[in-house]
Amino acid sequence: MALPYYVSPEQMMADKAEYAKKGIAKGRSIVAMEFADGVLLVADNPSASLHKISEMYDRIAFSGAGKYNEFEMLRKAGIRHADLKGYTYSREDVTARSLANAYSQSIGSLFSADPKPLEVELLV
Repeated sequence: MALPYYVSPEQMMADKAEYAKKGIAKGRSIVAMEFADGVLLVADNPSASLHKISEMYDRIAFSGAGKYNEFEMLRKAGIRHADLKGYTYSREDVTARSLANAYSQSIGSLFSADPKPLEVELLV
């Protein structure tokens, strides 16, 4: 009977992080610049049908790099989160920081629990 392989938790997390970094590196770049009158987002996108930059809520933008289906799923979840928070409390309570915190919590829990990490980088 063969013994199962043992992989330390630290090594497993390092392997997941390396896997995610390799997947993100295959994606196209996103650039954000802040001006006195607003923000400029630019994305390298050869596809006319897949959109990398979108508006999530009032004056809150979203862009992603990496696997399109994964950051599109996160974009839709963020829109639902923002709509629910704006409806429940107030539209002014929906901020980019609160969305970034929600994304941080969900992506962190997925990274720890799932065997395959998300291959995305987000810009909110």
